[in-house]
Amino acid sequence: MVHAHGTTAPRIRLKDFVVVTKPGIVVGNVCATIGGFLLASKNGVNITALVGVAIGTLLVIAASCVVNNYLDRTIDRKMSRTHKRPSATGTLPFRVAMLYAAALYVVGFTLLLWLTNVPTAAIGFLGALFYTLVYGYAKRHTHHGTLIGSLPGATPPLAGYVAASGVLDQGAWLVFAAMVAWQMPHFYAIGIRRLEDYKAAGVPILPAVKSLGRTVWEMRIYGIGFVIICYLLAHWGYAGFMFGFGTITLGLYWLQAMFSPNWRTDTEKTAKTVFVRSLHVLLGFCFFMAMSHVLL
Repeated sequence: MVHAHGTTAPRIRLKDFVVVTKPGIVVGNVCATIGGFLLASKNGVNITALVGVAIGTLLVIAASCVVNNYLDRTIDRKMSRTHKRPSATGTLPFRVAMLYAAALYVVGFTLLLWLTNVPTAAIGFLGALFYTLVYGYAKRHTHHGTLIGSLPGATPPLAGYVAASGVLDQGAWLVFAAMVAWQMPHFYAIGIRRLEDYKAAGVPILPAVKSLGRTVWEMRIYGIGFVIICYLLAHWGYAGFMFGFGTITLGLYWLQAMFSPNWRTDTEKTAKTVFVRSLHVLLGFCFFMAMSHVLL
């Protein structure tokens, strides 16, 4: 297509529809959803509900990421990490992207309502609403945006748990709290590594408006919180001994990097170590949740 001023409009590629959903985030959250479901499946696995919550959550998260990308496109254009996203470059037009997101939402919520239960669909709805609107606003106006964003980010394993159990019991809230606690050091590590990007975009993340020292201590507190919550999940019988042993071991391995004395002398390398280890912790957390009734 050629515009009136003579320039050729960028051609939409299939890859753009994938990139704009933030597939890394989607995959990580679906793993957490499945883990939460299997953790709560004490009386056997309902395969239909598992498929429904996994695919339904995948589609709802993907749709929310599309919307978030387009709400953030002016910010993304100012950041080296995100300036090539289809939403920032305009490769994928706004109208096409919104129709795409709407279709993902419709199919995703239909699967959640049809194959799981109303509470699970409600959790998905609240998570999507909070992520796209509340977090979208907060990240531009307060350094508490990371914490606010961690709340919808913790809904996938909660949805998985409720899809299997049908109840919001203490175990469900502990899984939710563990996911909140995991996200904070993970995203603070990204913020420290990409600090200049966030400053250029005018996003008031904690290390930009406070200090490195304050950020590192918050990371440590949340990291310790994650370890304690994992212990409680095992101690109170929601998960087995191997879950507790595995997640606590991984959590201590993560905390060792957070308590490194090298934050001031080698900030980039230390933040990268915390970030990489956070991915190991997430994978382990999901694995041990999924295997909690096998690895007793």
